[in-house]
Amino acid sequence: MVMIQIRRRWTYEDVAKLLSMAQKYPSAQIASEIGRPVSSVRTKAHELAISLRMDRRQRHTIDPGPRA
Repeated sequence: MVMIQIRRRWTYEDVAKLLSMAQKYPSAQIASEIGRPVSSVRTKAHELAISLRMDRRQRHTIDPGPRA
């Protein structure tokens, strides 16, 4: 059985979300928010010359909740 991959085009909203989250959130979290694979997010960022490297002072992550 051959699996066919369907590629979804990047919308204006997807690119805007990437731009707003870049350098503030990890690539995996950006990918989850946009609904795309991490590799796709990294490739698009490279195409747009956007750095995904996070500044240590501005890191935002999902709060995992209280530690047990």
